[in-house]
Amino acid sequence: MAYFNNAFKKTIVLSDYVAVGALTTTAALTSGQMGMFNGHNWQAATLDECCQFILATGSPYQSDKIGSHHGGYQASIKTKGINPRYVTKMWTQNAHVAQNAILHIGKTPYTQTAGTADCCPTFLCGENYHLRIDIKGSPALRMLNHQAYGEVTAYTGCCADATVAPVAVNPAVVMLGWQEQILDNPILMGGLNNQEDPYSGAFIIPVVTVSAAGAAGVIGDGATLVYPTGTPAAVLTAGVTATNTHLGLVGPATVIATTADAYTPAAYTDECAGLTLVGAFVETTFGDCTFQPSDFYGVEPLRLYASEVDLNGDPCEFTGICIADECKGYQAEGLGETVARDFILSESYRQIPFATDLRIREITQGNDMLGAGAGQVDRTALYDHLYILHTVPRFNNPSGTFDNDQYLIDIVSLSTVAGKAERDALLTDLQAKIGTCGHLDCMAEMTPLGACPANPSIIVTS
Repeated sequence: MAYFNNAFKKTIVLSDYVAVGALTTTAALTSGQMGMFNGHNWQAATLDECCQFILATGSPYQSDKIGSHHGGYQASIKTKGINPRYVTKMWTQNAHVAQNAILHIGKTPYTQTAGTADCCPTFLCGENYHLRIDIKGSPALRMLNHQAYGEVTAYTGCCADATVAPVAVNPAVVMLGWQEQILDNPILMGGLNNQEDPYSGAFIIPVVTVSAAGAAGVIGDGATLVYPTGTPAAVLTAGVTATNTHLGLVGPATVIATTADAYTPAAYTDECAGLTLVGAFVETTFGDCTFQPSDFYGVEPLRLYASEVDLNGDPCEFTGICIADECKGYQAEGLGETVARDFILSESYRQIPFATDLRIREITQGNDMLGAGAGQVDRTALYDHLYILHTVPRFNNPSGTFDNDQYLIDIVSLSTVAGKAERDALLTDLQAKIGTCGHLDCMAEMTPLGACPANPSIIVTS
């Protein structure tokens, strides 16, 4: 038997699932409505018979004809006939949002609660301290044609005239110095300078944490989060809530959030400090009116690395400062951008192309594929997937070789409470239908490879 390990893929948008028997024919489906029908006559299917069926959904197109000849645009979108005996696999995949990388340097809420060894750094007066930061990923490569990296330096200030040996200074001096240098570095900031809003597309957002004086270096009640100058008040409020949750602070106990221009480090007593780098890159996108399937869209999260180095850039001389990953970054799953391109490809196979010329696209109703309406794909949304992999045997093959064609049906639904309910209703009926043939062992569910903590210690969004 010959075997071709590729599957012909068809993407269908599910907005509203109609229970089996509620509609008697596929012609009654409206845009985004999906139902299960008999594979021989396209009438209502039954769940208690092990026979061929199809899934059909209403067309998203507003007009059935273009001109006086070309018609059929409002005909329902149908799958190949599905024989329950030939379903080889069925599985679901839930969407999840992208998670930015979070890197901690020194004493921060995360390094304190993670059980890391004493991370309170010691910095002496009259010294320069150097930190190398590497930012890797497709956003950096697309901007620079190489990975982004930079070295920032903080000076602790002159020692007192009567000082014989250097004395310790408030570590917040160094952390705030590094923060300022990062904000001044256009390479590390993704092309922005210190006069621009760091929340408008910077690679990273640096946040300094300083323990309260008299707290013996413990990050807790009275600790201060120092955000970049210009941080919106809503972000400061959300940051306080997130850090309080992470530290378990309740009642009157709370951390404080401010901006770098409003904060001055105190003379050293027993403070500890740390610097948190949060990946924050936001890509420029175009609207549906000018969208082209060839437009780039990124899914790779930025990866952050840091190390304290000496004047020659050697990191091996310094091992005393804590550097820990709270989250290495995970790409989003179920992006509307991906679903839009898959749906456009499937419709192209139905001889309904998505024209690149904007006027031709309007004439051929390509604009009806995209949007927030029923049966359309919202490029800004997240989608859950239900996959059905089945085969169609070639009992009569001109070559004389018995063969099978594989088909993969990708049913996408909005990753919302309502969207999940519609998908689960369809899944229940599919399990019942396939179960009549004793073939339920093909069901599976995909799980994400990893995830960041549900409550990050530092956030830079409101």
